[in-house]
Amino acid sequence: MARNPNNPFDMSAMMDAFDPDRIARMWNPQTMMQAFQQPQAQMFDMEQVIRANQRNFEAMSEANKAAAEAYKDLLDKQMEIFEKLTHAARQQYEWAEENAGPDALKARTNAMNDGVEEALKLMRKMADNAREANEQAYRSMQNQVEESVAKVEQSAKKAAASKPS
Repeated sequence: MARNPNNPFDMSAMMDAFDPDRIARMWNPQTMMQAFQQPQAQMFDMEQVIRANQRNFEAMSEANKAAAEAYKDLLDKQMEIFEKLTHAARQQYEWAEENAGPDALKARTNAMNDGVEEALKLMRKMADNAREANEQAYRSMQNQVEESVAKVEQSAKKAAASKPS
């Protein structure tokens, strides 16, 4: 999609947020783990953690890249809806030009307004459906997250208890 700063419906700048390569860079394990590094003292061997989890980082990166592609696809489909409906409105506009006589401006305006309004309703519904699907996916994972947190806490307690004095 070409960038057009004069087009209020140009979504290309917003689509950049869903660039799969950008998402992949954002989830780079080296970058993520730097947040855990303390300059004065090493909490744990970060290189070992990264090596041990490399395949998991790669899988997460691929999953996030696929999710970004899905959101880009959602935005592309929204724009397709908008383009189809405004195209239909333009056809009505042309018909009004030929047939409406003195009321042509009102008829053209109404045709375009109806097309844009319907497109925006459908685009919003599509976005709402995607948001609801994300919320449902998160809710379905909450128990697994809580179980995983408990495992990590238990593992840390076990490691601390077995530490020689």
